Amino acid sequence: MHNLTLTNKEVEKINSFFPDDEPLFIVDGDKFEEASSDWKKRLKAKAIERGCWK
Repeated sequence: MHNLTLTNKEVEKINSFFPDDEPLFIVDGDKFEEASSDWKKRLKAKAIERGCWK
C-alpha cells in the first residue's frame, strides 16, 4: 500500500470518474486503499483521456 494523503471527499471525486464496478480506491470508514495494483496506470490513463496529462 502507498502512503497517500487524501480526504474522503477527494477519494469520492476520484472514484466518480471510474465505473461503479471498478473504483480506483476502496473506502472503509475513514481509511482507503487501492482497489487494484494497477491504480496508477488507470489514473494516468483517465487523466490522458480527460486531457489533464501532457
